[in-house]
Amino acid sequence: MPMNCDRICFASAAPLGHSLCEVTEFIRLKKESPIQRRQLAPAKALTGEERRRINPNNGLVKLFERNMDVLVSRFLYPHLSAIWNPYTWLIRRRFALAETTVSPTGWPRELPPLRVLLLSDIHCGIFLKPDTLAHIVHSLMKLAPELVVVSGDIVTGHSREVQPFLHALAPLAGARLGAWFCFGNHDYFGGDPDEIRKSLNAIGITTLMNESIRIAHGSSTFVLGGIDDLILGKPDWPRLMSQFGAPHILLAHNPDHFYEAEARGVHLTLSGHTHGGQIRLPKGPPIIRQSRFCLDEGIYIFHSSLLVVSRGLGSIVLPWRWGADPEAVMIEIVAAQ
Repeated sequence: MPMNCDRICFASAAPLGHSLCEVTEFIRLKKESPIQRRQLAPAKALTGEERRRINPNNGLVKLFERNMDVLVSRFLYPHLSAIWNPYTWLIRRRFALAETTVSPTGWPRELPPLRVLLLSDIHCGIFLKPDTLAHIVHSLMKLAPELVVVSGDIVTGHSREVQPFLHALAPLAGARLGAWFCFGNHDYFGGDPDEIRKSLNAIGITTLMNESIRIAHGSSTFVLGGIDDLILGKPDWPRLMSQFGAPHILLAHNPDHFYEAEARGVHLTLSGHTHGGQIRLPKGPPIIRQSRFCLDEGIYIFHSSLLVVSRGLGSIVLPWRWGADPEAVMIEIVAAQ
């Protein structure tokens, strides 16, 4: 995406000749501007041979990353004044809705088109303000998605971080076919993950952990499933598959679940986790790659199975992104002709 070069003068640094009211009005207009939209690139074909030499899902690399995340989110940044300002500035100017249309193999032909809003890696906590999230959610829900899915990492370092954001998240449950959540690795970092489940359930967002549900749509139904996190959770494929067989749509926070999902007959997997790299050079790979199979962002296809990986909304370790702007993804699912 081209860089947005517009700038904002904060009230405390208003330029000469501009009143505080003018600066405040400029901020208000920027906050209420229409959401940016872009099209996802066509699906990238996978060979099944893509591998990193170092597996980011376990070992010393993952241990270091987890400890660093916890250290800065719970013990360093809370002591710094207005640490959310850089990311608030960025997200209000660079957040975009990525859009795509897919026709997964096995999608029931009698189903009408389905609009699915994919949110991931919201990372409620120190870098994100509740009113910023509320504005984004409000803008997205005005687009009338029929199904909302949140594919993990709703918090950053502790389960209690979700509490101040519940009012901002609540409108997601207004989707006609509901709002659904699966756990990510950060949801296990501190506190009790079940508290996240209970808090989300209280505002109408249902957690799917190694389970699936059949949802009526038009004159037919489809199956939505959720698998537990690959790194810190306890994914249970037999339990997931025992209910309705292979889900038509699978929520899996970590995209490295994809090959297992494909082998089990899942034809559409929705993931996050990678942040698109969060920091990456123009047209280059992420500086820190979170997927063992190089599934960084966008749409992938292996055999007849599709994977959509969202860059996500939030940020970790640093209150910034570069080359991987925050996003949500609107997916229109239509039956193959």
